[in-house]
Amino acid sequence: KNKRDIFDSIINRMDELDYERAREYNMPEGNMDEIIKGYRKISIDKIRIYTEVQFKHWTEEEFPSLFRRMLTLEQYRNQEMADLYQKYLVSGPIDYMTYLFAGITGKKEEAKQLAIEFYGPIFLMYSLYDNKREEDDLAAMLKQHVDRFSKK
Repeated sequence: KNKRDIFDSIINRMDELDYERAREYNMPEGNMDEIIKGYRKISIDKIRIYTEVQFKHWTEEEFPSLFRRMLTLEQYRNQEMADLYQKYLVSGPIDYMTYLFAGITGKKEEAKQLAIEFYGPIFLMYSLYDNKREEDDLAAMLKQHVDRFSKK
């Protein structure tokens, strides 16, 4: 295999892990309309648990964590890495959540702001995790964030 094949297999594995995790936690699947319907029925506890699992995926699991850190560093050196960083960690999650919030709330004009309000603190916690200060209880912060957001 050449470098490109190896890199493509890493990207494929990241996509597989995402799909497997969503299935394992019985998250809504299908086309976006079906996913939105599923999220309308889902409990906040299930969303909190899945959010925590996703956070651990990007911070504690070796393969995804190293992938995230690589993209974080390489986004400044290589446009392809910058695009992947956006897809997996910035605009991809925001776009997905914007579509979800628009469908769930029926308020398209507020959906992107809701997506940023939900995902922004989680994204920031990735950096807090990487610099692990003992006083940062990220599990408690994440739980509190989801709980507070759900009351909006």
